[in-house]
Amino acid sequence: MSDSQCDTESSEEPEPSHRERRPKTSRSCRAGLIFPVSRIDRFLRRGDFAERVGAGASVYMAAVLQYLTYDIVDIAGKIAESDHKRRIAPRHLQQAISSDSELHCLLGGIVLPQGKAPPKSQPATTSRKGRSKRSKAVRAQNVVAA
Repeated sequence: MSDSQCDTESSEEPEPSHRERRPKTSRSCRAGLIFPVSRIDRFLRRGDFAERVGAGASVYMAAVLQYLTYDIVDIAGKIAESDHKRRIAPRHLQQAISSDSELHCLLGGIVLPQGKAPPKSQPATTSRKGRSKRSKAVRAQNVVAA
């Protein structure tokens, strides 16, 4: 939302009477957030997360999501700038998540499409055939040496 949607400059006007209505202000504007509080509230109520959802839960969750998004985009923007790019690519987001220890702990298992940062793989296992020949020779040397 732009600033003009949330700003209400009614400080110079006299108090409205009981018949006049104040302009409607969204919960996002009241909380000072950009993320949609009402939409998150709807998702929380429709989802099968809990029997009851408090009034402040959606505001808190919107604030947390907005903070995480800002943090990831800020780090990714710095990475894109160091690559001399003007746009944030999925690769920059992947690098931002993997470079920050707290974000990696939270979102480490996520693989972004076209992120081009390969996930950390398991150590490669060798084939049975190659290992058995070497291991027999090593065992024979150990037996002779002992």
